[in-house]
Order: sequence, then C-alpha cells, then structure tokens
Amino acid sequence: MEGGAYGAGKAGGAFDPHTLLRQPHTILRVVSWLFSIVVFGSIVNEGYLNSPSEGKEFCIYNRNPNACSYGVAVGVLAFLTCLLYLALDVYFPQISSVKDRKKAVLSDIGVSVWETCS
Repeated sequence: MEGGAYGAGKAGGAFDPHTLLRQPHTILRVVSWLFSIVVFGSIVNEGYLNSPSEGKEFCIYNRNPNACSYGVAVGVLAFLTCLLYLALDVYFPQISSVKDRKKAVLSDIGVSVWETCS
C-alpha cells in the first residue's frame, strides 16, 4: 500500500475486501461487534427474573433496574458504533480530504476512549 494520510493509501483506489478483512482494526471491530451482541443478548434474555412472591420481574444485578438498563444501553451503543465504524472502514479509502480523514480518525479515537471509560 502506498503511503497516504492517516494510515490509508491514496484516495480513489479500488476497494479490496481481502485487504480490509486482514487489517487488525477491522478484525477487532468484528470481535467487538460480536461481544456487544453477547452483552446485549445475555442481559436482555437472562438479566431479569420473575419472582413468584413479588409477582413482577426484577434485575438480577442487585435488584437494581438501572444496572440492567445501563448494560443494555452499553450493549446497544457498542453494537451501533461498531457497525458505524465498520462502514467507515469500508468508506475510508475513498475519502480524499485529509481534513475529513483526520475527523474520522479522531472521532474513532474519541468514541473508543469514551466507550472504554463508561
């Protein structure tokens, strides 16, 4: 790959799915996407229990409904951001403006830091 701005080749090159799938950040995004499905699915399916004595469902995490809601929200946001940045990875070689590439890379870093800290 020829040198270019912000880790990509020169804009306007042909799309190569094999190269895209071999990039480490793409592999990590797919793995993160799968983990977000696991987090979201496990909390939605097994995070709430029905108590026969109380008659209503409760969250298994310290009986706090906010804990389950937070887990579901984090899972959904992680799922959507993984899809967004996978689409950006596909589109990134076509971005010709260095300023737009910089915005894409900085937004990726910012979202990653935010999701790590939450």
